[in-house]
Amino acid sequence: MDWTTLEVAGRVTAMRQGLAAGVTDDGNAFVVPLRLPHPEPTTYDGLLLDSFGVLGVARGEQTWLTGRGADGRLHLWSAYVDGSMFVPHSLDSVDAMWAAPVSDGASGRVVTSHLEGGSWRLRAFDRESAVLGGPPLGQELVLGAAPHEALTYGPADHGPLVVAGAIGESGAASAWALASVDTGPGRTPGAEWRRVHLLPAPTELSSVAAGADGRHTWVAGHVDGRLTAYAVLPLPFRGPVRSATVSLPPVDVVTGSGRPVVLVDGVPGPLPWFVVATARGHRLCWHNGAEWKAHPVPGGRLRGASYHDGSVHVWIDDTVHSAPDPV
Repeated sequence: MDWTTLEVAGRVTAMRQGLAAGVTDDGNAFVVPLRLPHPEPTTYDGLLLDSFGVLGVARGEQTWLTGRGADGRLHLWSAYVDGSMFVPHSLDSVDAMWAAPVSDGASGRVVTSHLEGGSWRLRAFDRESAVLGGPPLGQELVLGAAPHEALTYGPADHGPLVVAGAIGESGAASAWALASVDTGPGRTPGAEWRRVHLLPAPTELSSVAAGADGRHTWVAGHVDGRLTAYAVLPLPFRGPVRSATVSLPPVDVVTGSGRPVVLVDGVPGPLPWFVVATARGHRLCWHNGAEWKAHPVPGGRLRGASYHDGSVHVWIDDTVHSAPDPV
């Protein structure tokens, strides 16, 4: 199984659900649907971004992007797939300093973060509320660091929106699911963040992903350097959200450079696939129905992974490496 590197005149700065996005050397946003062979990137001429590039990308009837424009303001853009047009939506009304779109059917959601009293705070919005300054969904969550360092999130297409990382007043590793709340007959349902019960308690959480059928949501990280993953169980009517530990091969992860483990989103089957940083290099791991298998992955800072259109795509440093389905 050979890896093919995505060729683009720029940097990949976001990847999710089979889409890679980033900023060209000229400062314009681009999006690439991930498949093999790699297609040409769609560049949105005039959608100028700062050096951080695209902060988040999500699928929909149009492609949704977030980032800071040439005016220095944070925007949510709806961009046509053919590159013919893009429409900016300012996020000034929710005082966001960071934001990422999350696919969720026709409505869509946006997770945002802002600084308050010296700490980063996380909020979730319906897409329309984020643009118009409406109320958030659920309570604010405190982050232990800036969102690009402390937070991982996904998905909301078929299951709950789940966030994980250094979350909460203590900054310890935890996961939270956004659950609907019944507010009474004839009233619009509310929402609240519920903590996911994880045992054993993780040292670090670095990835959230869902399977292709939307029936499985996983959270992964490590416990004292040993790879671990949890399956998020269906949300209860009330109380904490439960999880089940996924049986994985014993792998010691390497920390300190990028994410020690990233789950591959959109994979077929009941078990997660993952890319893990080990002392012998990065490895893509999957279960073939009988046993766990592993294959070397190019080196660099691990940032994300996705399964789409019959191939696996791993975001490393500022580019994407792709390989055919190993199964």
